[in-house]
Amino acid sequence: MAVTEPPLSRVLERLRASGFRDLAGARVTASLPLSEPLLNAIVAAVLPRGGAVRSVTVQPQDQNRVAVRVKLTKPDFLPPLSATLAIERQPVLPQAPQLVFRVLGLPGLLRLAGPFLSVGTLLPPGIGLQGDLLIVDLAALLAQHGAGDLFGYVERVELRSEGGRLILDLASGVPPG
Repeated sequence: MAVTEPPLSRVLERLRASGFRDLAGARVTASLPLSEPLLNAIVAAVLPRGGAVRSVTVQPQDQNRVAVRVKLTKPDFLPPLSATLAIERQPVLPQAPQLVFRVLGLPGLLRLAGPFLSVGTLLPPGIGLQGDLLIVDLAALLAQHGAGDLFGYVERVELRSEGGRLILDLASGVPPG
């Protein structure tokens, strides 16, 4: 049995290929509450298979903080690493598409493991660590997943946490024809 692409998918792909010309002047704003299970499903789906990181668990907390737990593929004896990330700076689009987190409360085990770990090899492209700042380049991440062209339509992205969820606020638009 052959699998065919749904007709609506073909229409959306043509729309995207045209630069959304038929939606010229459209504006969209959204506030997307991401529950912990949904957030972790998304992280698991985009985590590179066979990479240095086996799993990442994210637990949104209040006051724009997120607890993360990372299990590395190697060395096997190393237990999961935990840290709290605080949202430090929101992206300013289009010139600075980076979401910046401050890494809080690194456990002593991570400091001890430091000589055995090369952070640059652990983090996927688009995510970097500078001192105690974790920098997430949203444009680079979208490009890695084949959606880099869509970033040009995003005007505002803000992330916050409350009530055990991450709230993603977005504004986007298609320039008038």
